[in-house]
Amino acid sequence: MDRQPRAASTGAQEETMTNPYGPPPGQQPYPQQGYPQQGYPQSGPMPMQQPMAPQGYPQSGPMPVAPQGYPQQGGYPQQGYQQPAPPQPQMAPPAPGMARVLIDCSYHWITWAFMLFKPQVTINGQPGPILTWGKTPVDLPPGQYQIQVHVNYLWKLGYASAVIPLTVGQQQDVYYKAPAFPFIDGAIGPAPQDAPGTGIAMGIFFGSIGFAVLMLLISIITTASM
Repeated sequence: MDRQPRAASTGAQEETMTNPYGPPPGQQPYPQQGYPQQGYPQSGPMPMQQPMAPQGYPQSGPMPVAPQGYPQQGGYPQQGYQQPAPPQPQMAPPAPGMARVLIDCSYHWITWAFMLFKPQVTINGQPGPILTWGKTPVDLPPGQYQIQVHVNYLWKLGYASAVIPLTVGQQQDVYYKAPAFPFIDGAIGPAPQDAPGTGIAMGIFFGSIGFAVLMLLISIITTASM
């Protein structure tokens, strides 16, 4: 007599195991994909069910693209986004009891050959360290100094000098600009300088190009008339 209730209980357990994620009792179940539904034939291939989409969203088609200029979902940057440049390392301060002259050397693009040579500093008439194109720190005791810079080209050229007083812990920026015309002096000062002789150098440069073009045209005309 006890076998029938157990069999019914066993059948209920098997039905529960076949669909462990079924709806709670008393609620209308949603159609389960891949299982025969009421009103559909039990044999033959099952019709494919379209997945239910949330109301208000399209069921097919490409996903909406975020407007240009705003970051897309997921944290990926938009095309053309540039990462901020890493911070430049700061230069250490001068040693205790010392001062510093920060010499910034540069040249005009028309004298590009200067990149193959180095500028040099003279301090109170004594040869100082070889500089680089760009910023070079020179630490000195407090006092007043005559700073002179020139370029070690095929000959020494572009001399420029300035008198600079220094106190303990002070850093004084000095800007040196090599001349654009190699037979005149350079420029030095507490602010960025213009290259002396730029007008002369540009006149010679473009005049040479114009003369070369003129000679080429004369040669072509002479050859064509022969």
